[in-house]
Amino acid sequence: MQGQGVSAEAEADMPDRASLATAAAYGVACLLHILTVSLLIGGLLLIVLGLRTVVQPLIGLVLLVCAALLRPRFDRLDPHLPTLLREEAPALYALLDDVADAVGVRRLDVVQVSTDFAVRVSTYGVRRRRRLVLGYPLWLTFAPQQRVAAVAHELGHFASRDVRRGALVGIALASLAGGADLMEHRPATAEAAFAASPLALYAGEMALAAARFKAHSRTTNWALWIPGLLMKGAVWLLVRLTLPSARRTEFQADAVAARVASTQAAVSALRDRQLADIVTVEVHRLAIAARTFGRTGNVRSVDQALWEKVGAHTASLPDSARNKRNGVSSGNGKTTDSDPLGRQAKDSGLPAIELRVARLSIGTTYPATVMLDAAQADAIEDELCEPKRLLARKVVQDCIQT
Repeated sequence: MQGQGVSAEAEADMPDRASLATAAAYGVACLLHILTVSLLIGGLLLIVLGLRTVVQPLIGLVLLVCAALLRPRFDRLDPHLPTLLREEAPALYALLDDVADAVGVRRLDVVQVSTDFAVRVSTYGVRRRRRLVLGYPLWLTFAPQQRVAAVAHELGHFASRDVRRGALVGIALASLAGGADLMEHRPATAEAAFAASPLALYAGEMALAAARFKAHSRTTNWALWIPGLLMKGAVWLLVRLTLPSARRTEFQADAVAARVASTQAAVSALRDRQLADIVTVEVHRLAIAARTFGRTGNVRSVDQALWEKVGAHTASLPDSARNKRNGVSSGNGKTTDSDPLGRQAKDSGLPAIELRVARLSIGTTYPATVMLDAAQADAIEDELCEPKRLLARKVVQDCIQT
């Protein structure tokens, strides 16, 4: 464990550094929100009060564009994922309610099922309702108590008041990342839109228009380069300022998972997260095989067989695959469920799985307070029958992970 441990002096100093950095992150987030409102009000005033001039309305439009780029962005339910409401999955929601009550947080509002090897709890909408994105490959791979530990860990971030998932800093991060991403992935110059055969009518005029469009687009890209760079810098600053708090919260969420699902389940869930690559590759391989060699008239049997084969493959994996010591980081995008920023901060610098397992192993051993018995697990599996069928069909049709 050398090189991955934390010294006693560093651990003692961690709360102070985390508090100072978190206070600075709140300050940056407040400044961002104040700036957004100021740009909006200033732009409107320049347009309304300067109608008789030309310069002031133009400046006002620029300010409004900047305010639009920095506007608060609220996540929404993914329309491409199957959604389970309470009346459709009473057994699943009963388990989730028990876990939320044991953790001491507000209950979940909606569940969506995905093909990611992850379990994620996030907020959506202006009212910041909470949704669970349940990755079925992880659910299929994990044992019942490991599933409880995975959900408890995610809800533990809210119990520990993860600053990155809070309203103030979380919305600021989403606004900055969304604005930077929007400018970075602007539609390319429309050569294809203006392309025409040399024999087509007005081909010369269209070629001249395409050249002018490209010139204007290059000018716009240069004009937006500085704001985009500033947004990326602000995202990096907020990520760095929240890093001490995020590390501490990660350990606290692990402790919550151990108290709810048992220490043994929390440790084994952490280790089995390292099966992400193996399971993902197997799902992709089976999807390609089903699309290539499957019978088009027997789609339903293909949908059912896909997850059965994935489950059989994961059950046959040796213990060495689960216990390998590869130091996989917990902030690993899709492959784990513990990165608070997801795509916004792939290199989050959060503690490695080995260190987290070691801290749980040397601490107090807790029994389970929430149990997922075989009968409830079977009932939940029946409720997931239709979502997993839809996911299997999409995976086979697209041969990709959604």
